[in-house]
Amino acid sequence: MNSMSYAISLIHEAEAVAVFAGAGMSVDSGLLPFRGEDGLWTKSIAMDGKSYSHLELMSHHAFIESPNAAWEFILKLKEKYEQTTPHQGYSKLLDVLKDKAHFIVTSNVDEHFLKAGFDEHSIFECHGSVNYMQCLDILEREVWITPEIKTDNLQLEDLPTCPNCGSMCRPNVLLFGDWFWIPIRSTHQQMRYIKWCKEMKATKRKLIAIEIGAGKTIRTIRNAAESITLSDFPLIRVNPFDIETTSPNHVSVQMTAKEFLISL
Repeated sequence: MNSMSYAISLIHEAEAVAVFAGAGMSVDSGLLPFRGEDGLWTKSIAMDGKSYSHLELMSHHAFIESPNAAWEFILKLKEKYEQTTPHQGYSKLLDVLKDKAHFIVTSNVDEHFLKAGFDEHSIFECHGSVNYMQCLDILEREVWITPEIKTDNLQLEDLPTCPNCGSMCRPNVLLFGDWFWIPIRSTHQQMRYIKWCKEMKATKRKLIAIEIGAGKTIRTIRNAAESITLSDFPLIRVNPFDIETTSPNHVSVQMTAKEFLISL
């Protein structure tokens, strides 16, 4: 039995499935990742007559020192996410999991799982979402939905401010080198995920994990997938590269996210 056939049999037999999705899941919809050789962080963008790297704009200090440019970038990114249709692999995955207990853990900030029809109470966005914002003053611990803002001729007075103290806001996303992210929304999602894991194990469900499009540069998703399975449950690792595994219970499938999912 080849690795793909074995993966399909594991999914078919499973009673509970934890899905761990990295940037590769979004890339197949036509979105660029932040990291990697062709990632957004390698590119520059001209704003207000000045050239910025995307790495510079995706930092906490950018929203203090260059708020217009930083917000223009994030709002255009948000607009791109909204205008992009999740690839058909999302709907195929939703169909495969409809009669199984499942939970989604993703580092993607585009909310494409929610857009594709997955239950918001079964999604853990471990790096946040561009659709939410937080105050630059981290003593304010709330997060709010990012309002609709037009990017044409964006002025300082157009930028979102904190409903509590009036200070400038920033996206509620884990930015590069970020000491100031307020993870309260993500923490509530994580608590639901941990509760789900405990329930699946306590009721002795036949559990598997599927890790899709997660690289090794930032190992958040890989570590989470390996953590739930350890040596007790199967893990299906789907990636066009970096597919090595460390446990006999793990199986590697060398495919893109979309290729794998539409083949199920």
